[in-house]
Amino acid sequence: MNSSTGPVTEASSTITEEIDVASTESIIALLQKCDAEIFNGYQEYKPLLHDDILQTIENIAGHIQDILEQPENGLVVFSGCGTSGRLGFIVTRTFNELQAFKQQPEVFRYLLAGGDKALFTSQEAPEDDPQEGIEALKKVSTGKTKVVFVGITCGLSAPYVAGQLDYCLDHPEVFIPVLLGFNPTSLARNIKIDKWDKTFMQVVDRLQKAVDSGTTAYVLNPIVGPEPITGSSRMKGGTATKILIETVCFKALYDSSHRNATLPSKSFIDCYNVLCEAVYKQSAGLAKIVDMAGKGLNSGGSIYYLGTDSLALMGLIDASECPPTYGATLDDVRGFVEAGYATLKNADGDLSHFGRHFRISLDNFEDLLLTARDVVIVINAGDEETVLSHIRGKQCTKVLIAFDEAKSKQAIFDHVVHIDTPKDAMEELIGQESLEVANRMFREIAVKWCLNAITTGAHILKGKVYRNIMIDVKVSNNKLFHRAVGILEKLGHLPRDTATEYLLRSIYNTDNLVGDIMEKTIAQHVAMATPKDKVVPVALVAAVTKCTISEAKTTLSRQPVIRTAIVNALQNVGK
Repeated sequence: MNSSTGPVTEASSTITEEIDVASTESIIALLQKCDAEIFNGYQEYKPLLHDDILQTIENIAGHIQDILEQPENGLVVFSGCGTSGRLGFIVTRTFNELQAFKQQPEVFRYLLAGGDKALFTSQEAPEDDPQEGIEALKKVSTGKTKVVFVGITCGLSAPYVAGQLDYCLDHPEVFIPVLLGFNPTSLARNIKIDKWDKTFMQVVDRLQKAVDSGTTAYVLNPIVGPEPITGSSRMKGGTATKILIETVCFKALYDSSHRNATLPSKSFIDCYNVLCEAVYKQSAGLAKIVDMAGKGLNSGGSIYYLGTDSLALMGLIDASECPPTYGATLDDVRGFVEAGYATLKNADGDLSHFGRHFRISLDNFEDLLLTARDVVIVINAGDEETVLSHIRGKQCTKVLIAFDEAKSKQAIFDHVVHIDTPKDAMEELIGQESLEVANRMFREIAVKWCLNAITTGAHILKGKVYRNIMIDVKVSNNKLFHRAVGILEKLGHLPRDTATEYLLRSIYNTDNLVGDIMEKTIAQHVAMATPKDKVVPVALVAAVTKCTISEAKTTLSRQPVIRTAIVNALQNVGK
């Protein structure tokens, strides 16, 4: 393996190179092949079920078990940015509820860069601040004498987590640091972190030396392969994160409750694999939802997720990931759950004062004016009338994603997908008692696979992806301006100066860069570009087909899938 090829988490998947021009059925099939790499492995790297990975899981679970059995001064902390932190929150919520059910202290905590606002919106500045991470960890661990800290960063790159791991290594008498990610340690980010004296690579080196010297510390980094959409770690990285931290926690919980038995980590992970296959057996039904959702977005409608329990929270997470992944607006995909923050149970409580995009109850959904362009997806393990009452009689497209026994009240839906849980196979792996306790976790990840597929496919149909690269970058800051130029340079096979010129032509809606445009600063270009849509796709179509900006816009209005639009335009030129 060659580290010069760059991080695996940022690599382009050979599986999905044609996903942007695939049919909806083929999009689902390609996503299934990508997800299979989570369990089957990628190239010659250590996969999820490698003996070394399983042993590390067992070791970490043992420390968590110790805390569960002596909880007074112990704590388990999951920390991350974006998707990683959101899934840390979900798992924390699950296992604290299990502790409460057993009338035991809640020993799980989550830290999320940017605080609970980051459950719904991207918070870039805190993610880049190691000191903020350190202060958050200090605050949550005050008075504790044993803390298992799991720092989650899919690409081994997040400064927020780097600071926390470094702090743990400074205090081995209290902290057991665990680094969870999906790159080899040799490919950790080695760029100096602003306002700090280390790179992430240096922190990883320090952690690895601690491991090698016998200090209680761990690196948990199975390689699950490139993401289906390049760099979109919400998908495979997020799925593998949920699998791993639920496995270590559930094993610890099981082993602490069963003195004469132990739960094999491999068997628990095998349940997720069996479930993944069951989800993709519904590929035809999922493809139909992708088609509906894509048509909705292309017509100016929105996708809404509704539900009553933790399954609906997976909808909230999926919605929060679409703006940073696809340049979507905060209105394109939204999630709502019965009782809002009372159901969410986040640390900071009600955040609705931050604005309408933080209003998440079904009553808030009722305030929306739905149209025939909107797609409402009910995520439902039963037949909750509280959800159905909010959509009955509305003119939107109505979809139900349900499990097993949810077989009635389907008449109000335009389309229904049932996920048939392979209970017999899962019971054989972990037993009926464990399956009953863990069933909610399994259903959550099944919903995650469904929703990730729906929004990925819908945004492909909306023209957000070129091959398997997210191209519709919102040119809203200096970093994204340069990223946009780089995309045009690479995909259009253009010199950098020419790529910049095409970007500016698109930003200023002109084919003649005269006057003071070329004299303006990048900040001024960004101010002009920020409110505009499809700046980079329009620039690429104009560059490749040698047409005007106006013609490029017309081309994309007729065919939003960029590669298809380019082919059509070039064919028309040749006629």
